[in-house]
Amino acid sequence: MKRIFLFVLVICTSMIVNSASIDYLMNNSAAYLGNPSQAGIISVDGAFYNPAGLTQLEDGTYININGLFSGVEESMNLSDKKFDAKDYPMAPSFNLVYKKDKSAFYLNTSVIAGGPHLNFKSGVAGLELAAQAFNKLDPLAGTVRALDAELKNGDFEGENRYYQGIIGGTYQLNRVLSVSLGGKYVYSVRKLEGDAEYSFYKGNPIGASINGNELHIKSKREADGFGGVLGLNIRVNENLNIGMKYDTPVKLTFDTNATEDKKMYIGALGKNLGISDFYPTYKDGYSGRRDLPGVLSLGISGKVNRFTLMAGYNRYFNKAANIDNVDYDDGNEVNFGLMYDINEKFTWTAGVNFADTGAKKSSYNDVEFSLNSQFYGTGVIYKHDEKNEFTFSVSYIHYDSENGEDENFLAGTKLEKSKVTYKKGIIGMGIGYTYKF
Repeated sequence: MKRIFLFVLVICTSMIVNSASIDYLMNNSAAYLGNPSQAGIISVDGAFYNPAGLTQLEDGTYININGLFSGVEESMNLSDKKFDAKDYPMAPSFNLVYKKDKSAFYLNTSVIAGGPHLNFKSGVAGLELAAQAFNKLDPLAGTVRALDAELKNGDFEGENRYYQGIIGGTYQLNRVLSVSLGGKYVYSVRKLEGDAEYSFYKGNPIGASINGNELHIKSKREADGFGGVLGLNIRVNENLNIGMKYDTPVKLTFDTNATEDKKMYIGALGKNLGISDFYPTYKDGYSGRRDLPGVLSLGISGKVNRFTLMAGYNRYFNKAANIDNVDYDDGNEVNFGLMYDINEKFTWTAGVNFADTGAKKSSYNDVEFSLNSQFYGTGVIYKHDEKNEFTFSVSYIHYDSENGEDENFLAGTKLEKSKVTYKKGIIGMGIGYTYKF
């Protein structure tokens, strides 16, 4: 058993340590925050992580409820300006499992993808870059009649949430193998509301041609879709388990409803300019695909005395998905964890996860920057008795700060996103409760 476990560890560590997809969230339970290596574990949380392993539970009906609390900060730094937002979201999840003899049936509801509600009270970097781009068009730049366009005030709010429901069944084929099949429904909403106010010199020829100095948008994108979940569990022996799961892609066609009652008319360019020109997917009437990609999860757990050691790998097939027509590489994820049985009632857990979303620098903008990350978690499982179990966990996610990539703007100018440093940081806490009937 030890040889098999070490072999899988070698395979995992030999891969490039990438991770997570663009939208997907794997933190589906309090147990995950204490140990992100869940794909090879037998537990009620397996309704999401390893549904094929549910037939290894004792006969009975299980209810599992989780509350995941986070402190989130995202920021964009441009020269001496910092555009930042903080939020303290809570994401619930619920698992229901019924196991009898060789069969098990399960239900999972959760927030499967997206992020927190963020309010950038001083605006966002992209609109400041737009002012800089207009100044580069100014033939009188550096003179007393320079345009000197500047973002004076901004207030941006955004939120992405994808809600998921899964229902499925598991069957034990023999002593070693069990399989699972499930279906899922996803409803998703992406919101953006923003205001921006510019200042500029009206005595400049470009400034004289501008009518208006404020922008406003309130936009909502909605989509829903269906997918499937396939699972396989290999119970090698009582101490060694291997879990596999494949989530099929979910086709999501987002339709946008927006109001944009304030724009600026740039006479020198013969163009109305609004916030949706920077974020075209939030333009009223826009319809386009932003799919959830297929995900392959592999995990192994091995028990050695009081220790249970875990390793896992997730592959996100971003290249095969249409994600707002943006070119992403596939994402990958490698994680390791351990559980230590302190006594019959308490178990200590810990784990790490290394992630690369597959997002390229060219994809970074004010409403999305999917940064690579390193996840660290620990927690305690308290088994009060045969019917009641509690999970407490904490985690910290460190994100690699990255600069963006310049992109074309108007009249051959560029938005110099290479000057913008994108940053994130998250502290999480999870509370879970499982009751067995």
